[in-house]
Amino acid sequence: MRHQGLLDAVTDGIQRVEDLARELGISPSTVRRGLTELERAGRVVRTHGGAVPAPAGGELSWSQKGLRNAAAKRRIADHAAAMVEDDHVVLLDAGSTTTFVAERLARRYGPTVVTAGVGPMTALHDAEGIELIVVGGRVRRPRGSIVGDYAHGVLDRLTADIAFVGADGLVPGRGLNCPSPEIAAAKELQMRSARRVVVVADSTKVGRDEDPYWAVVPGPYALITDDALDPAALAALEADASCTPHLVPAAEGTAPE
Repeated sequence: MRHQGLLDAVTDGIQRVEDLARELGISPSTVRRGLTELERAGRVVRTHGGAVPAPAGGELSWSQKGLRNAAAKRRIADHAAAMVEDDHVVLLDAGSTTTFVAERLARRYGPTVVTAGVGPMTALHDAEGIELIVVGGRVRRPRGSIVGDYAHGVLDRLTADIAFVGADGLVPGRGLNCPSPEIAAAKELQMRSARRVVVVADSTKVGRDEDPYWAVVPGPYALITDDALDPAALAALEADASCTPHLVPAAEGTAPE
């Protein structure tokens, strides 16, 4: 496969860009491009300054996903948290970006947060200013989603002011791409359980449709993503009348749109 030598080196424990460049006799920029392609193929997880092998099962945990595009996800989370009022009931999906949102809400006083994710729960369990409600059910590993009839029973009885929902992939006009029907059903229920739906997903997720299952977004929604979108993805978002995109900078030094 393309970049097999680079993948082998990462698997052997050489995981910093500078070390990989020296080992393979190529430039650091070539290493970075190769790691980006390997990450898109699901073979490595990018870290600050390098990469580590992706887990054998293919599906990443919320903490592993948090290493991917972390800077953009933090800016997305900043923008999302600013939408929350102190008297809001907030619904947080499982996932890495929603965990970043939870970390920012942990500094607040007043909101009630309902979550179906281990990541947001962990971020908020010591937050004295937050009323934290965790839906019951079965924890789906490795992503840390709480699913099943118990979770559905809680969400069926809830109308949150705002729901922040993560995505493995998003196709404008089609919905959220999901790795299992269970996850798709959970996301649909969360979106139906809120007055306002906000999808939080970095630009690599827009247009991604590699998984076989879909969660349909029930009505108008906002999308917070970063401005590294390719032109085709941005055009598709702008053509979707049900979507209001909010673009935050993928890199420092620019203002959000």
